[in-house]
Amino acid sequence: MPSGVMIEIVLNGKKIPCQPNQTVLEVAKANNIAIPTMCLNPLFPGHKVGSCRMCLVEITGGGRPGLQPSCTLPVSSGLAMSTCSEAVYNARRTVVELMLTEHVQKCRDCSISGDCNFAKFCRDYDINGVPVCAECPNQGEGCLLKRGVLCLGPLTYANCSAYCTRQGYKCEGCHTVMVHDDILKFGIRAYKDAGFKAKDIVEAAKVYSYDSVKRLEKAMREEGLK
Repeated sequence: MPSGVMIEIVLNGKKIPCQPNQTVLEVAKANNIAIPTMCLNPLFPGHKVGSCRMCLVEITGGGRPGLQPSCTLPVSSGLAMSTCSEAVYNARRTVVELMLTEHVQKCRDCSISGDCNFAKFCRDYDINGVPVCAECPNQGEGCLLKRGVLCLGPLTYANCSAYCTRQGYKCEGCHTVMVHDDILKFGIRAYKDAGFKAKDIVEAAKVYSYDSVKRLEKAMREEGLK
């Protein structure tokens, strides 16, 4: 950091010294204050700085009140903001939901599965958005389905606290089945390609609710899995 006159801002009620030429995001990171970002995520190479809106903070003093992207917000003496207010949480949650609607999810075949920002954000903002496969490091021939294990990962929400293959346990799908049609059908096709029968999948899926099993059975019929 270049030398110069220091100024002071307030982050989450804490006074923090910084350089006048820094952004709020830079200051937060330098002081171990977590602010999520997506602009540099390889899933969205077209996004420019400030466009993802995940790094929003709420100005509470020393500036115009409201939400601002911290990556483009320059610090100024006396500027006060929150990185974790209710308004910030709700705005970030909306951003994740909108991104998920645009993102083609083929988590089981994704090259970065096991290190997925979406999976983390879905947990952080309580969104049922991606399947367990988004967090599974077993790709290619290491996939449990390819090894003959009827894993429910392709059908189960990633933020459900189900057992994780990362720790050596088979996912039991204890939360509920995915309701997004594209993800559900992608998972069913994976079972079909792996040679699993509908009756075996239904038996394994009895850890789901009754309604979830019925939804799964309907989707399997539509995909021609017998």
